[in-house]
Amino acid sequence: MPRPAELEPIGAAALWVSYFTAYGALVERAGMRPGDRVLITAASGGVGRAAIQIANQIGAVPIAVTRQSAKAESLLVAGAAAVIATDREDIGEAALRHTGGVGADIILDAVMGPGLAELSRAAKLGGTLAAVGWLDPRPASFPANPSLTIHRYMSFADMVDPVTARRVAAFLAAGVRTGVLRPTVDRVFTLDDIVQAHRYLETATPAGKIVVTP
Repeated sequence: MPRPAELEPIGAAALWVSYFTAYGALVERAGMRPGDRVLITAASGGVGRAAIQIANQIGAVPIAVTRQSAKAESLLVAGAAAVIATDREDIGEAALRHTGGVGADIILDAVMGPGLAELSRAAKLGGTLAAVGWLDPRPASFPANPSLTIHRYMSFADMVDPVTARRVAAFLAAGVRTGVLRPTVDRVFTLDDIVQAHRYLETATPAGKIVVTP
């Protein structure tokens, strides 16, 4: 895919995989539409921030979820309509409060694990959950919302389809061109420092993508 002219190489490196994942899960699988209330877990990461921007591009309402209340302000600045910090509030109750008592139309989840049952309570009846990661390696609990439709999404399966790849690339290029999509780079390492880059990824909670340059 060509690099959007508006992005330097480092910004472009932070675009393709995370934004493809967010778009594919939200639009291709969950069918996100304007006005949908979208709950986004692990919102501080690369996919989470991409999802916030893509939701705004389409006209949906992104509600960011983070474990640390200290990150709330940065997520609001990043475009979230509201932030739920799970270190100080119950995710189900907070989601109902931010959606007028209905629940989220779509949940984009990168965590899974035992918290899935509680997370499912944040969705409306007949809502959709798109799982894009497994940050919590423990077995996932059974969803408490029996009407929830669940999609397990891996972007690499769509990337090998040229029709889908061109459709996603056109959407991302338009978003970059209009300034709605702005890849967030947390830190840049050189290839000589690849070990430190991996250690940073494993021990820190990056606010965006980590990019490695030659």
